[in-house]
Amino acid sequence: MRILARRNTLAFANLRAYYNGYRDRREIFGSRCPPMHTKLLIKSGLVFNAATANTDVLDVLISGHHVKQIASCIVDEEAQTIDARGRLVVPGLVDVHVHFRQPGQEYKEDIHSGSRAAAAGGFTTVVAEPNTCPPVDTPHRLKKVLQIAAKDSVVNFYSKAAMTRGIRGHRSADIRGLAEAGARAISDDGHPVPTKRLMRNALNRGRTYGILVNPHCEDSPLYLDRMLKGRERTRQGEFEEFKRRAYWSEAGFIARDIALAEKAGARIHISHVSLARSVEIIANAKKRGVLVTAEATPHHFLLSEKDASEIGTNAKVNPPLRSEDDVKAIRQGLADGIIDIIASDHAPHSPQEKNVSLQEAPFGIIGLETTLGLVLTYLVRPGILTLNQAIEKMTLSPAKIFGLDTMGVGSLTPGTKADVTVIDPEQKWKVDVSSFYSKGRNCPFHGWELQGKAILTVVGGRIVMKEGKLVTHGE
Repeated sequence: MRILARRNTLAFANLRAYYNGYRDRREIFGSRCPPMHTKLLIKSGLVFNAATANTDVLDVLISGHHVKQIASCIVDEEAQTIDARGRLVVPGLVDVHVHFRQPGQEYKEDIHSGSRAAAAGGFTTVVAEPNTCPPVDTPHRLKKVLQIAAKDSVVNFYSKAAMTRGIRGHRSADIRGLAEAGARAISDDGHPVPTKRLMRNALNRGRTYGILVNPHCEDSPLYLDRMLKGRERTRQGEFEEFKRRAYWSEAGFIARDIALAEKAGARIHISHVSLARSVEIIANAKKRGVLVTAEATPHHFLLSEKDASEIGTNAKVNPPLRSEDDVKAIRQGLADGIIDIIASDHAPHSPQEKNVSLQEAPFGIIGLETTLGLVLTYLVRPGILTLNQAIEKMTLSPAKIFGLDTMGVGSLTPGTKADVTVIDPEQKWKVDVSSFYSKGRNCPFHGWELQGKAILTVVGGRIVMKEGKLVTHGE
């Protein structure tokens, strides 16, 4: 009797756990909640596997949360079927540089709206920057953000953590604790690490605790204030000249940080490269065997300083838009493999904040809902990148660099997590910020005609976006 009672208790506990999970899903998806385990069959698409560099017209069968089979002529009458003829079927896109502003500035963006913008753009995985209010600089704050994301995000959400306390550049954060809490990298987003001592310490701890060091080699008001401390008597003209020169010191920071990483034997990833000189420094470091990787954004490989003057505050970004020669160098760096990743640096601001003078406006533009279309239109179609190169730089490469490949992110093979993006390479569309899921409207590409768009986003075996519309009830 005791054994039978125990079995009944366990059975009831299992049923209750199943019901609670289903109830939680009903709260998200409504009364038309999909079953806990579903099947999805994506038929006759051109399937890309960046891990093996193979492409072929195949079917993809998804069962539950994982890819079950990839083959020709799969038949499964239980599966929901998606016709992917003429479409590209790729691993879910990965963006390792986004700002979702939560906590503290939810009026600009929050995890709820930002994750939906990601899904609309074909992204199944994002890695958020730590410069929230307050910043993600302690294990407790990191865990809290991840808990919010577990409830509010429709895509896989990961986060970086601050390199220094408060992102103030004075004292190191608890790098060991942050690594153990799940941080994917450490970064003082928006600010360079001001001293060699701090950077050397971060690199040594990054190597020890197995976490990627991701400095932002750009200048910032905080950095300028530190440099100008004690120069109150500097004349206004000299002050403006100093600021002008300081905002071109990206390459100097990159050279310093790579040299320190080389000595420490540590991995380092450089965000949003924007100068030809920076590309050259990174290329030389890779030849020497330094463990350095780098990323570029669509605005830095498409727009120049001339465009900035015409577009206005919606093109104000840091690092700033550069010369035409720098833009060409970024494109070439992507083509040559010197730059490993394409990332959006999605940085939303409210319209009121951007609708001011150029000097007063904050830095940042949005990009989650335009990045894929811009890459396909302006890198793949002109032949700057092959389609395989472009897909790799937006899937497998970022997943590997940020240690997400071990979680099944970035690949499309049987047994991996079912994160899939289906792309219509021929779909022509016009960028319209009023239709974005992001709260931000600060997009310099508004009105551009693009060709190529994500039409289906599958996260963990569940459709979250179909034909440009977020799927909130499992239909």
